[in-house]
Amino acid sequence: MRTENINRKFKLHDERRIAAQLPEQLHGLDVVGFGKLEEFPGELLNSFGEFANGSVAPRTRIYRNAQPNLIDAWLLELLRGARIGDRFYLRTGLEYFPWADCRVLDHRWLESLRRVMGTSQGYIAHDKNSAVMTIGTQYEVLGFAAGSGLSSAAEAAPVEETPTRRIVHTPPAAEPSAAVLSEDLRARRLAALTSDASVSTPDRSATPVQDAAATRNGEAAATPEPEATPKVEAAPAAESASEAVEQSGQPVAHADEAPTQLLTRIVVPTDAD
Repeated sequence: MRTENINRKFKLHDERRIAAQLPEQLHGLDVVGFGKLEEFPGELLNSFGEFANGSVAPRTRIYRNAQPNLIDAWLLELLRGARIGDRFYLRTGLEYFPWADCRVLDHRWLESLRRVMGTSQGYIAHDKNSAVMTIGTQYEVLGFAAGSGLSSAAEAAPVEETPTRRIVHTPPAAEPSAAVLSEDLRARRLAALTSDASVSTPDRSATPVQDAAATRNGEAAATPEPEATPKVEAAPAAESASEAVEQSGQPVAHADEAPTQLLTRIVVPTDAD
């Protein structure tokens, strides 16, 4: 027990020294005093725990490496939405001096807060009706707000987040032109089938006699006439040669009658007178 009391006294001494140096470090802010935890509503104090553990959705966010002037404008918009003006309570992170009563003097206070407190900061309105907290993550700074009369994060108007806007690639939807082309192609095929059916279907209004005549004319036109076999006339030389052989009484040698073989003129010798 004695050791614990000694440690707490040392901690109080260290935090008193840090709190005394805070007005010198926060340029552009006037630290009027410090408030105790019991001076603030419990629901506002509990909201900081909900912000930190992620049980409440952030109201807005910004890219952590955005330009400082953009981050300052983003923070001012968040504070204005929570009705926090030039007089507010700043969260110090100290156990014995948890909230510093601050008043804005000039524009330097935003830069000095980032330098001293970092990106994670906590605010309570001077009327103690609303609270704001910023939490720095690896890539973004998340902004939270709570209080009486404030809209929820889902109903809040979106703050301009051009520097932190992300490009999300959604899956490509079905092209409407493809459906139109498919319907057009289907219509063309149906029209082609209809035209083919109308051409191939005979006219039912014709009489049976006309149908029979048309059938006979079609068959006659379709059936080719047999070609006349060309008559091959024997060459006069061949006939005379055959007669001469028969008159001589010698056997006749039958030559090959192939269509491509040449006929040779046979000369039979006769006795000299």
